Amino acid sequence: MARFWARFAEEKLLYAAGTSMCSKGEEKERAKKETIEALEKLEEQLNGKKYFGGDDKIGYLDIAIGWISYWLPIWGEVASFEILDPKKFPGITAWKTRFLDHPVIRDCSLPPRDKMLEYFHKRGQEIYNSRLGSSGK
Repeated sequence: MARFWARFAEEKLLYAAGTSMCSKGEEKERAKKETIEALEKLEEQLNGKKYFGGDDKIGYLDIAIGWISYWLPIWGEVASFEILDPKKFPGITAWKTRFLDHPVIRDCSLPPRDKMLEYFHKRGQEIYNSRLGSSGK
């Protein structure tokens, strides 16, 4: 099951959230909707547990989808919408905080948030521009 949800997060959430960051108009709106739908499914999987494995320790799935805790809020800011709304996703929001505060994760050197914002703003625009160029618009 953990492998299924790791793949789900990669195929559904990662793609949709990334698309919302580097698109505009209808495509952006569709990607935002898909992002929220994928998060709703993951929220259901937490179902009041501290971690996706249910234990009081980080498991395989938490590591596999740990990018959600750090990258997703940054991507949301770049895309100009709050992806991880704490009212809509209280479980994922609480998990995100626990995950990032866990010594195994906290003691890793995550890239500075301001540098990541700068990078993804630039990268999102580059992707958008390259897609425009390849579509002939």
